[in-house]
Amino acid sequence: MPPASARLQRTALLYLVVGIAIGATLLAAKGLGFTLPYVPLMLLHAELLLVGWLLQFTMGVAHWMLPKHAAGPERGPEGPVTAAWLLLNAGVWLAGLGPVMAWPAVVGGAGRAAEVGAVLAFAINAVPRIKPFGVGRLAG
Repeated sequence: MPPASARLQRTALLYLVVGIAIGATLLAAKGLGFTLPYVPLMLLHAELLLVGWLLQFTMGVAHWMLPKHAAGPERGPEGPVTAAWLLLNAGVWLAGLGPVMAWPAVVGGAGRAAEVGAVLAFAINAVPRIKPFGVGRLAG
């Protein structure tokens, strides 16, 4: 497994654990009658699980499994994938913590913009690797 894929998948696993912990805390508080800031924590919970875990894990698997290039680095340049990882994680935290900050629209909007930038950066690396079925590494 390439290091970039491992980094994406390990970070995704971390988000899965943190997201489940927040969800369990919200569920326990609701059942035990504790008062928590439900809406901001639920939005953070959803952001961590949907974007932080699901999208990041998908990116890691796609980077690993897409066909390799016929010449040059097998999986293309690592720069766009690293940029995607950085932008996606910055975006998850900005969008997730936006509702609890003073300017949720600005902070959350910056987070969403970073997430879109992450998808675009990942696409720069992934799209050239998409080939018809049966075309191997040596065929070009």
